[in-house]
Amino acid sequence: MRPGRTHTQSLTLTRRALGTRLAGAAAAISFGSGAAASTLANPVPLLDLDLRDAALRGLALAGHRGDPVVAAAANAAIERLSQTDPEGAILARLYQALDVRPAQYWPESVPEAAEADLTALHAAIRACQPVSFGYTDLSGNETARRALPLALVHPPQGVKLLAWCEERNDFRQFFVRAIKGLTLCPGDFSEDRLALLEGLLEKETRRA
Repeated sequence: MRPGRTHTQSLTLTRRALGTRLAGAAAAISFGSGAAASTLANPVPLLDLDLRDAALRGLALAGHRGDPVVAAAANAAIERLSQTDPEGAILARLYQALDVRPAQYWPESVPEAAEADLTALHAAIRACQPVSFGYTDLSGNETARRALPLALVHPPQGVKLLAWCEERNDFRQFFVRAIKGLTLCPGDFSEDRLALLEGLLEKETRRA
C-alpha cells in the first residue's frame, strides 16, 4: 500500500527571511507558509523552487567543508526548516545522506546520465507526475517500471532517481543512466508527496 495521503502546504518565503537567513553561497534559508498580519499589506511572493533546492543542497554540503561551526549551523537551520517547511527539511536530510559528494571526487569512469532524461525527471518531480520507463539493473536484468519520482541525488556512482516504485510497492533507487524510454504519465501525486518523502527518509535512515 502507498503511504497515507496528506495535503502539502503551499510554500512561501518572506523577504525578511530571505534577507536575514541567506548568508553566503550556501546560506540557511527558512521556508514557510505562515503569514503574519503585517504581511497582508505586502503580499508574500511564491517561493522560487530552484533557489530553494540549491539552498537545500548547499546546506547538505556544509558537513564536507571541514568547518564544524558551519556544519552545526547548517544542521540547526535544517531543524528550523522542519517547523516551517517539513518537505524542505526532509529533502535536506536526504541530500545529506546521498547527495553530498563534491564533483571532484567523482570517478571519471562513471557514465553520464542523458540530459534529456534529467530534464524530464526534474520536471516530473516538480509537477508530482508519475513516470514509466525501462530499467536495466546492475545484473543486466531488464524490467518495466512505473514510479512516482521524488528526488534526484548525486552519489559517486552516478545520478540516481529516488522514487516510489509501483511494481515493487516500495521505495527504489534507479541509476538515471540505466533508464530507457522515459515517459511522463497522466496523474498527480502532490497530495501524497510529503508522506512519500517521510517514508523514504525513514527507510534511508534505517539503511544507514
